[in-house]
Amino acid sequence: MSDVAIKGLSKAYGPQPVLRAVDLYVPDGSITSVLGASGCGKTTLLRIVAGFVRSDAGSVTIGGRLVEDPVTCVAPQHRGVGYVPQEGALFPHLDVAANILYGLPRRARTKSRLTEMLEIAELSPSLTGRYPHELSGGQQQRVALARALAPAPTVVLLDEPFSSLDARLRVSAGREVARVLRHAEATALIVTHDQGEALSLADQVAVMREGRFVQVASPSDVYDAPADPATAEFVGGGTVLDAEVRGGVAKTAAGELVVEPAVEGHARLVVRPEQVEIVAAGEETPATVSEVDYYGAQVVVHLELRDGTAIMARGPASRPPSVGDLVGVVVQGSVRGYGVDA
Repeated sequence: MSDVAIKGLSKAYGPQPVLRAVDLYVPDGSITSVLGASGCGKTTLLRIVAGFVRSDAGSVTIGGRLVEDPVTCVAPQHRGVGYVPQEGALFPHLDVAANILYGLPRRARTKSRLTEMLEIAELSPSLTGRYPHELSGGQQQRVALARALAPAPTVVLLDEPFSSLDARLRVSAGREVARVLRHAEATALIVTHDQGEALSLADQVAVMREGRFVQVASPSDVYDAPADPATAEFVGGGTVLDAEVRGGVAKTAAGELVVEPAVEGHARLVVRPEQVEIVAAGEETPATVSEVDYYGAQVVVHLELRDGTAIMARGPASRPPSVGDLVGVVVQGSVRGYGVDA
């Protein structure tokens, strides 16, 4: 496997820019998630790396070998890239064995190679004669990944690989695919719009917005130290409050908040839902429950503060408040602040 270096990559369709001089480095043997909303350019980036789409400017290097720039375009089949499209795209008329071995030269379609790929993907040999419609969604994804890994590519690209699965299956399939990639010591680039997926599967998360990377960092840094309020809202959710900060403390509708890192003057503060504790009415800052979203073990409670500010709280589902309840709220710990130019 090899590293991937993307430098100054740009792409436009007519007058509409899709990628704007993006840079990204994917270390050898690591998994990077490209996270962004629909239409931000992430799939176009993946397709350029795969060789399916030409860039307008910039370069792509795989394992130190230039495969894409304004005068160079190595054909997809010669880039050493394995590609897993949305929904896996298995051939419905071929069984599992034929799907896995499809991309190999005829002489390489051996029983030993099939056995090796079944072991890597943790697929039972009893599945080899089944057709895609006879498999679960998770099994289909692992077959698609085994097919991508069978030719021993230098890099594996996955485009929204779990988007068609239900929430429960998406989590387990993601965990299985990440395990397979790590077992194969693969260098992987995963495109997703799912924040939880990006944070849980990857060594590195690249957050894309309107054709640019706004932050490239470890999952913990992206969550704990987002580049800006918009990234904070997109990755993990939360409430953004405008406030004046003096001496590292801000007076807000949610009470006095300690701001870290320290900023002074007009700032935007990010309050994560898990920081907001709901207490009895009459204690701390008063609020009214406007909505309660139940997620089994957890609830997200939407609250309206006295001045009309909306804020969210997330916590255990035991004894959640009801819509219309008057409660108190307190923000635990410090909040992240971002200075705003006057």
